[in-house]
Amino acid sequence: MDLTIVRFTLPYLLSALASLWIAMLAFRRRGVTGGQAFGWLALAETIWTLGYVFQRFSPTLAMQLFWNNVQFLGAVTSPLAFFFFSQCYTRRESRIPPVWRVLMLVTLALLGLIWSDSLHHLFRFQPHLVPSEPFPELVFANGPLFFLYPLIGYPLLIAGAYRIVVNYITAPRIFRLQIATVLVGILIPWITTVITWLNFVPLRLHDITPLTFGISNLIVGWALFRFGLFDLIPVAYATLVESMADGVLVVDGEERILDMNLAAQKMLGIRLVPSLGIRLSAIHWRLDALLKSDQPASPVQELEITPGGENRWVEVRLIPLEDNAHTAQGRLILLHDITERKQAEERLKEMALTDYLTGVYNRRHFFALAETEFERSRRTGHPLSIILLDIDHFKTVNDTLGHAAGDRALQALARHCRERLRPYDALARYGGEEFILLLPNTNENEAYAIANRLRIGLAQEADFNPPGLAPVTISSGIADLATCQAETLDRLIECADSALYRAKQQGRDRACIFRNSNALNLNVRSESLQAPQE
Repeated sequence: MDLTIVRFTLPYLLSALASLWIAMLAFRRRGVTGGQAFGWLALAETIWTLGYVFQRFSPTLAMQLFWNNVQFLGAVTSPLAFFFFSQCYTRRESRIPPVWRVLMLVTLALLGLIWSDSLHHLFRFQPHLVPSEPFPELVFANGPLFFLYPLIGYPLLIAGAYRIVVNYITAPRIFRLQIATVLVGILIPWITTVITWLNFVPLRLHDITPLTFGISNLIVGWALFRFGLFDLIPVAYATLVESMADGVLVVDGEERILDMNLAAQKMLGIRLVPSLGIRLSAIHWRLDALLKSDQPASPVQELEITPGGENRWVEVRLIPLEDNAHTAQGRLILLHDITERKQAEERLKEMALTDYLTGVYNRRHFFALAETEFERSRRTGHPLSIILLDIDHFKTVNDTLGHAAGDRALQALARHCRERLRPYDALARYGGEEFILLLPNTNENEAYAIANRLRIGLAQEADFNPPGLAPVTISSGIADLATCQAETLDRLIECADSALYRAKQQGRDRACIFRNSNALNLNVRSESLQAPQE
C-alpha cells in the first residue's frame, strides 16, 4: 500500500513543486513586463495541483469537498491568469485595464458559487465518495450552473492562445523560436484538457491535467531564463527588423546571446541556434572585448572582423535595454558593414600618398618619410644613402612611340624597383622620369651595388625596352650621408642630384657616387645591356 501511495503522489508533488519554483522565479522578476503575469499563472496551477493531491488524501467527504474547492480556486483563476499573460507577452497590456475588473468580478462570483455549493448544490449535485485505490474518490454530477466554469474559462484560454499564435505568425523570424517555445509550454495543459473533455483517454480531467503543469511551466521557465523572453523581447521587438541589412544582436546582462538576425549571422560568421545562451566571449572575442573596453563609451565604434577568413569592417552601435523599472537587462548591438567605405578611404589615402601612374610614393609623402629617417640616422650615426634615378633619353620614347609607351616604361621601372628593394626602403617618383630611393642602413658602396643591379635588371624588362628603339637605359646619382656631411635632407638630395648630373655628362647608363664635393664615376659603361652570362 505504501509503495502504491508513493507512486500515485510523487508525480503530482513534483509537478506542484516545479510550478511553485517557477512561480517564485517569475515573481522575483516582477518588474519585467509579463513576468508577474506568468508568476500568477504558475501559482494558480500550483494551487490546482496541490488541491487535487490533498483532496485525494482526505478520508472524509467534507474534507474532500473543501480541497475540491481549493482545486477549483486554481482551476478558475488559471484561464484568467493565462489570458492576462498572453496580453502582456504580446505587448498588448502592461497593466490591468478597466475591462479586467469585470473579468475579475465574474471570476470571484464563480468562486463564490463554488465555495457556497453546500448551501444550494447548484454547482455540484449529489457529491459522495466511492471506494478507489489508493484513496476514496469524490464523485458528483454537474449542477445546473456548472456550465459557467467552462463558459468563462475556455473562451479565455482560446483568446489567449489565439493572441500568441497570431504573434508567432506575424513576428519576424528571429523571434519565432522563442514564441514557439512559450506556445508549446503553455498549450500542453489546455490540449490535455481538451483530450480528456472529449474522452480520448480513459482518464478524467482532474486526474491528468495537474500532472502537465510542472512540465508546462518548466518549458516556459526555461524559455524565460534561457532566452530572456520577458527581459528583452518586449523592448527589442520594436527595434529589431529581420529584413534589415544591418546586423542586430541581442545579449543579456551577462553578455549571453539571445537573438541575432540573418545579417548579423553573416557578418560574424556564426549561426543563431547553436549560439543561443552562449556567452559572446566564446563566440566572438573581438566583439566581446569591444563591449568590455575600459575606454570611454562611444555611441559608434569600428571593429575589424574576419568571417570566413575575409577581412571586413563593421560599425558597432550599442543600445542599452532596460525593463519597466529602468534597470539594465542587456544590450542591443547594431552592426553596420562599412567595408566598402573603409576600402574607399584606403584608396583615397593611397591616392594622397602615391603617384597615380606608377603606384609608388609621391614626392610629398616621400619627404615626410625621409625627414624622419634622416633625423634618425643623424642621431644614431647609422648609414643612409639616397639614389636618384633618371631614364636616359626619355623624351625620345614619348616622341617616337607615344606617351602610352612612355607610361609603360615608367610603370616597368617602378615595378622592377619595388620587387628588388627591401621592405624598409622607400621609392618615390621625384618628377617626370626621375625616381628617388631612400636606403636606410646603407653606405655608398652598398647603394652603388643596388643601383647597378637595378640598371642591369631593367634591360630585361620588355615594357622598359619597347621594340623599335635603341635600348632604354637609366643613370643614377648616389649620395651617402656620412660622405656628404649634409645638415639637411635637401642638401643630401642635392648631392645625389649632382652625382646624377655627372653620370649624364659621362655618357649615361651608369651610376656615380658623390664624394668630397665631386661626383666620381665608379662604373664603366657596360659593353652590353643584357644580363651577365653565367
